[in-house]
Amino acid sequence: MASWHRKKDPPPYETADLVISGIIPMVLIVIGTIGNIMSSLILLKNENYRLSTNVYLIFLCIVDTISLYQWNLNQAIYTFTDGTNQGWGQSVFLCKMSEFFGFYTLHASAMFLTFVQLDRAFLLRSRWYKAKIAHPRVALIICAIILLTLFVLNGFLFGLGFEYSTFNNNTGLEETQLACYYSMDQTLNAFFSIQYSWIHVIIMYFLPFSIMFVCTLLVVKKLLSTQSFSNQQLATSAKRNRRIALMLLFMCLAYVVCTLPNRLCFSFFANELIGHDYTDTVFLATNTLMYTRNALNAFFLYQSVYSFRRDVRKFILCCERRNIKVGPNNALIESHTLSASLDHRAVKSGIAMLPIQ
Repeated sequence: MASWHRKKDPPPYETADLVISGIIPMVLIVIGTIGNIMSSLILLKNENYRLSTNVYLIFLCIVDTISLYQWNLNQAIYTFTDGTNQGWGQSVFLCKMSEFFGFYTLHASAMFLTFVQLDRAFLLRSRWYKAKIAHPRVALIICAIILLTLFVLNGFLFGLGFEYSTFNNNTGLEETQLACYYSMDQTLNAFFSIQYSWIHVIIMYFLPFSIMFVCTLLVVKKLLSTQSFSNQQLATSAKRNRRIALMLLFMCLAYVVCTLPNRLCFSFFANELIGHDYTDTVFLATNTLMYTRNALNAFFLYQSVYSFRRDVRKFILCCERRNIKVGPNNALIESHTLSASLDHRAVKSGIAMLPIQ
């Protein structure tokens, strides 16, 4: 994996770094947190929770929220303090937690997004899957297996990060330094740099891209096949399935578009990019772009699923009612005015590597 450390850049690039690694990440945190939490609460409703696809979406929203804070908050703190505050790199404990959760949440997000697409494809094409596997209880077991497997796979990252002492000739004192993403064990360093980099590429890119591509083809072939429906209910169901399939297609495309530049920069063009004035800007931009996808779940759901839009309006209306003030003569302000205004309000929410990846 590419070894890259931020440095002070000339003014044009430093200004770009401020926007890319300071302002935009904070916007993503706010939008992504609100959107993902609201999406999770809506999907947890009884009528929504009965669908196995929604279980994977709930876990996707949760790990995406954690992932947003792992990268974006750390870089925003570093940027706004001009590098004096290292964020998660202030102690060995925080360093190890950042290393682990950085990769763990990215891998979990990729797997849950893959299973969302996989679940929808099998639901449309397999009656056996729909009868035996597509149940919330089974989906929860699969999610638990995914989280446990990734924990075991990424657990060695807790072994990276250590403190060491250096002698400062100017002050005549020993200073304690912190090395993140490195270990005193050279075998572990070699595994992280070589074998684990391939594991990361497979989990984050090759496996999700392949499964998403195949599932998309299967879903499109199923939904675009000419069918005649005997009643309006079947026609409405088919139309709804097409909208959901289109939503998943755009989610997968967003995943590819947002993550591919990061891997190209860190895996294929790292040596050409490192050492220039624009190095920080390029690497920070690809990292921020990758985490943008983690803030877009609610956007895709809102644009594609009518019932989700309805539940969002109800959710906001419920929050508005809690803030209704008491008018003269202890009479409550009429709530139907709020409802009328919400019908015309466009609700916008956001759905979504580490510095040495």
